[in-house]
Amino acid sequence: MLAFSSSDLQELSNIAAPRLEGDTIGSIVSNVFKSYFLPAVGIVLFVYLLLGGYEIMTSAGNPKGLASGKGKITNALVGFVIIFVAYWLVQIISVAFGLQSFADIF
Repeated sequence: MLAFSSSDLQELSNIAAPRLEGDTIGSIVSNVFKSYFLPAVGIVLFVYLLLGGYEIMTSAGNPKGLASGKGKITNALVGFVIIFVAYWLVQIISVAFGLQSFADIF
């Protein structure tokens, strides 16, 4: 039987609980975005890359299967690039115009 000490449970709670600390909506959104959204995007990207690769491997020379697998990989990479560029554009614009509170949201 598993037995957890109170410090183990506290550590698990810190890892699993939403990080909604903060005194502003911006800090809450920022914490949720960095803690949950970006890792979820990475996982979805990885899954789509695997699915696309698997579809290409199992197409057995079928042009439709090959095109479908390539399409999945292309769409996954394009989506990742869009999210990556959007995130960094917000960061660069906030630094260029001195809008630190705007950068804190993301």
